[in-house]
Amino acid sequence: MKSFPGGGFFVRLTFLLFSCAFFLNQPVWADLNLSLSSNVHVQADTIEYQKEQGLVVAKGQVHIQQDLVHLYADLIRYDLTAQNVFAEGHVVWQDESQEIEAKSLTYNLRTKEGKAYDIKTSSPPWISTGTEIDIQDRKITIKNAVTTTCDYVEGYRHFYLSADRITVYSGDYLVAENVVLFIGKVPVFYFPFFVKTIHDLRTPFSIATGATDYLGNYFLVTTNYLFSPTNYGALYSDYFFRKGLGLGLRHELALNNESVLSLYGYGIPEKDTQRFRWEGRARGLWALSSGLQGRVEADIPGDGFFSQDYSVARRDPSLVSTVREYDISATLTRQQWNLGLLFRRQETPDFSVTTETNFVQSLQTLPQLTFSLLPQSLIGKNWLKYDLNLTGDHTYTKSNDFYVNHLNGVLGISQSVLFLQSQSLFSRAAWSETIQDLADVGVANTTANNSGETQQIDINNTWTGRWNEFFNSTFTHTFSQKLNHLFPTDSPDGVRTHSFTGSLEFTGGSLFRTRISTSFDLRKQAGGDSSSFYYLRQEFYLTPSAQFDYLGIFDYSIKANAVKDFNMVLNLRSPHDMWRFRISGNYVDPNVSNTGFVTMGLPPTFEIAGEVSLALFTNYRLSMLESFDVTNAKLETRSISLYRDLHDWEAEINFAEDPVQGQRVYFKLNLKAFPGRPLTVSDDQLQRLNGLRNQGLTGAASQFQ
Repeated sequence: MKSFPGGGFFVRLTFLLFSCAFFLNQPVWADLNLSLSSNVHVQADTIEYQKEQGLVVAKGQVHIQQDLVHLYADLIRYDLTAQNVFAEGHVVWQDESQEIEAKSLTYNLRTKEGKAYDIKTSSPPWISTGTEIDIQDRKITIKNAVTTTCDYVEGYRHFYLSADRITVYSGDYLVAENVVLFIGKVPVFYFPFFVKTIHDLRTPFSIATGATDYLGNYFLVTTNYLFSPTNYGALYSDYFFRKGLGLGLRHELALNNESVLSLYGYGIPEKDTQRFRWEGRARGLWALSSGLQGRVEADIPGDGFFSQDYSVARRDPSLVSTVREYDISATLTRQQWNLGLLFRRQETPDFSVTTETNFVQSLQTLPQLTFSLLPQSLIGKNWLKYDLNLTGDHTYTKSNDFYVNHLNGVLGISQSVLFLQSQSLFSRAAWSETIQDLADVGVANTTANNSGETQQIDINNTWTGRWNEFFNSTFTHTFSQKLNHLFPTDSPDGVRTHSFTGSLEFTGGSLFRTRISTSFDLRKQAGGDSSSFYYLRQEFYLTPSAQFDYLGIFDYSIKANAVKDFNMVLNLRSPHDMWRFRISGNYVDPNVSNTGFVTMGLPPTFEIAGEVSLALFTNYRLSMLESFDVTNAKLETRSISLYRDLHDWEAEINFAEDPVQGQRVYFKLNLKAFPGRPLTVSDDQLQRLNGLRNQGLTGAASQFQ
């Protein structure tokens, strides 16, 4: 929530009352419009200072302003001796983003305690009311609170949350007791208590429903909880009509500013098969300093089929995979270099046996060590630069059934030149050395052996030109050659890549853009020409107005003198979005390749897709999407959805059908103000944990880079 009742109000209110104190401690005489400082102004019908009683009284349309903060009331009394402030009668407090209404308010500037009665707050999109608020230093308590995003009058609200008591601590997080969610006038959920940060944008819960062939109809319920801003998670309570009740937990715990523990688990005892299906993950991220971080992780996908059978229940599909993986890694980052260490074990399911839970070791790295030296000046400050990457690993693979040692080093020299103010040239040459101590199974004792030492050179040149505001060009030359240790699959001269790529782009403002590009392979082709073009690609984008746009992409084979494929999309929409229409077509000729005609007589495939979206009545929208294989005269996919705008909520029911997953139906109910997002480690935490990227860690480790 952005702000629960009173969240930011009392922080600002205290500031305002101190401003009032500054004003009211001055010698004040009755006046209708009085300005006592450059930023504090008071206006009232009468302002009276009773010197003997030490009392200041402002009556009638009282208005106190400081910068963008305003306080209105019928009467304000300020006792200079007791430091009590009392306001009553249409009390309204306003700033740029929030408005508080109250029947009366009392506050003591010395003790920082007070009360407000019959309050109503507006902190968009939330609207909240309460019978009484107790104000204490760094804490406020709201009694009989009701909050909602629906601005309809009481009795007609789409939903609201009621709570016996809400306590807000320091404007950071709140604790709510005996919370009931009402949809209309019907109570739906009850929470004995929950803790939530004021600035957390996740909704406390979400509901989804649908159906699949394996699971049948299902309901998915996610309940987010928060013990503190650094200790929070989500509970998953799902019911599948064919399989039964599934339960899951996702919890995130920040041990300190740099260390995070993340746990996830999900399980279901299937009532039809009597099997217990599950998956789990544990991840720990730690940092001893800004330059030394690490990770410990275990991904365990149960029987290996869970991700496939229960894909709808996996809120974050990246949590685990079909491969069991155990990782321990560390990264040492300095200004000029990075050092990475990785230990990894992978296990894959053995589907050749009857049991699905039989996992066998497929890879084990003990360890992988990576060193990366960032570009350093070689000649002059902005002239030639050099970089260095070293990698070594001791790795077991199932295909070999033994450990192999690998060593790899890459030394690069690069130069970037800017000339004519609009032209740039980047060049890099690299020398690679690779050492493997044992040959892989299947290549030993043959004409080639991949053990030993291999040298390779790589060259890259890229010229980028901006000729004027309409015309740009990019040309790249890439060369790679293996100098020794050639395999039968390598070319006789060891050249792996020798190509030239170019693109020309013309832009006519926001109206249209066109781009043409291709690649030219300079290597000798066995049994063919001495060189060959790749496809010539033409892209065209047209946007003449906000109601019309078009794109077309064509791939043309120069060798075959024929079109390989093309894709076109046309979008039309009404000025006020009352309707939308989209049609696309995709054509592919399987006989054509960039080397010429590879087959003859196969029919080209042509698919068309159409999408129509219509606004029905005031709050309904109907959308239909269908794709059709014209060549084989069969349906590809179909989707029909009905959307309902519920003022502050939105609802959608969707029917989908495709050849792979069959027919599916799902329903979505969503709070528009806060659509929610997957519960995960925050971006800020990841940035603190990782600093500069470690280019050596790959695979699962790369998700934290």
